[in-house]
Amino acid sequence: MDPRRSLKNSLRVLAAVVALAALPFAPAQAEPSSPGGATYVALGDSGAATTGAANLDLGAPLRCVRSTTNAPKLVAERLGLALDDRTCSSAKIPDLYTSQTPGVAPQLDALGPATKIVTLHIGANDAEMTKYILGDCHAGAATGGCAAAADPAWDAGIDAIAPAYAATLAEIARRAPAATIFVDGWPTYLADTSCPAMLGLLPADAAYIQSKFARLNTVVAREAAAHGAVYVDTVAASPALGMCADPAVRWFDPLVADQTLLPYHPTLTGQRGVAELLTAAIESSGVLGR
Repeated sequence: MDPRRSLKNSLRVLAAVVALAALPFAPAQAEPSSPGGATYVALGDSGAATTGAANLDLGAPLRCVRSTTNAPKLVAERLGLALDDRTCSSAKIPDLYTSQTPGVAPQLDALGPATKIVTLHIGANDAEMTKYILGDCHAGAATGGCAAAADPAWDAGIDAIAPAYAATLAEIARRAPAATIFVDGWPTYLADTSCPAMLGLLPADAAYIQSKFARLNTVVAREAAAHGAVYVDTVAASPALGMCADPAVRWFDPLVADQTLLPYHPTLTGQRGVAELLTAAIESSGVLGR
């Protein structure tokens, strides 16, 4: 198959699934909140919500493309916790406060005084990661790639999420004063090279993209530490599990997204890996004994 056609097809799939989060479905009843808040509330975007076309949760708002086997559900199952999973694909930080689309309540509405555990994974959409990765790196590969024409606006956009992220951590603490907040970062997407499954992505651009996720991790880790949250590093456990890894072990689907149909998004293996790290962090924090 023509690699350029494969790239276009993969990008169309990604655009179609992401667009699902904004489709004008008939308004659905917003997900009810537990009185006082659930014991465990999961907040975030597609990095926490989805495994793409695999194990789609038909009981959740379809625009959220939420999985029955995402990391929050796996954590809740392992720890025996009552979970209110509000994660939703395409979510940005403002969607924590207001309805993302009809039928999807503000994610923070799930919090309350009974909430003991909150997991948070959000910020990539606010930093417009998809725009730069697909527009500058993949689309620009034929003309030299994104590393060779670095756009300082990308770094500025990543850094700019810090005030809103900090305010969100403070608001979570206000609404759920008994909760411990666990912030999980972005695992390894790419190492220092590319691979055929990335359909022409230049090796230098692979490393460049990963450096931007590293910057995003630095921002949220700093804010987590400043606001009493627990930052869960997911990079150290995944250096050889990115999109160019063997399909049996990779944590993210590449452009040829044969497991999820959603490039740059977690596989079931990836969600399991993050769930293990979150579970270990929750257990070691002592919050379950309080």
